[in-house]
Amino acid sequence: MLQKIITDKNFVWDKHTSNKLENFVVKISNNAITELKNNRNFLNNSEHSFSILQKEILDFKKKFLVEGIGFFIIDGKCFTDFSKEELIEIYQNVCRILGTLYVQNDKNQKLVQVQDSGKSMKSGGRYHQTKEGGSYHTDSPQWEKVPDFIGMCCINPAKKGGESKFVSAYSIHNKMLKEHKQFLEMLYQQFHFDKRGEFESKESPTVFEPIFTYNNNQLKCRYLRDYINDGQMIQKTPLSKEQNEALDIFDKIIHDENLVVSYKLRQNEMVFFNNNRVMHGRTSFEDFEGIENKRLMIRTWIKDESDN
Repeated sequence: MLQKIITDKNFVWDKHTSNKLENFVVKISNNAITELKNNRNFLNNSEHSFSILQKEILDFKKKFLVEGIGFFIIDGKCFTDFSKEELIEIYQNVCRILGTLYVQNDKNQKLVQVQDSGKSMKSGGRYHQTKEGGSYHTDSPQWEKVPDFIGMCCINPAKKGGESKFVSAYSIHNKMLKEHKQFLEMLYQQFHFDKRGEFESKESPTVFEPIFTYNNNQLKCRYLRDYINDGQMIQKTPLSKEQNEALDIFDKIIHDENLVVSYKLRQNEMVFFNNNRVMHGRTSFEDFEGIENKRLMIRTWIKDESDN
């Protein structure tokens, strides 16, 4: 267990981080854009190397995802001269530079649309298929090895709402260590996370992992409250009163607006964040009229091949 307060502003940040967009919004250079324009026919060729783009993205990866605050946004104005199809191909190239793309579902899709389908969470819809706001979480906490990075490309923003929300796991950990140390210790214990039916017949329907881990001077966090509640019930081990209290305190802290960076993605913008130490959510939203104008994000889950 991490027993000390972390003060490094690369890991501990709050809402004031969003006061200066240069803290996390970056631009692709003109040289990299020219490289993309001159090689339009190769945008969909996974074997083609965009050397200028690659160097810049790897620099962003190191500066933000590995050593910095844990997320960055690529300014969408860089891509105004490209079609929607080309934008998605460029986005896929950026993702491949960051690592290996995971298959996200039984359709073998590596790029998944995040768009309201008219469903609700209560009616069985998945979060990415609704217009509902969501509590803060990390993606795929039910996997034994969670995706290292998450990518989102904004094809269409919402008419109203749909703001992205980010909070540092280090900031949450600091606050719990200061104010609720006895409950923080419980979050280093293992919990059952429901695999949502994605397992083989001989496998366990849950994965048994802690919310916080601290190894090799790295704090990591996995969390999605509903998956824990359901996982514990599946294993017939309902959460104890103390465990529920610990999770309630954790939930209250991660929803503290003083710790949250909010940003509404604009058309053509791309965001990437470290899924091990940045929790995310979004506000509910209202769409424009017409299917072609509905809020649409393209999501990727990325494995960092340089992670040992």
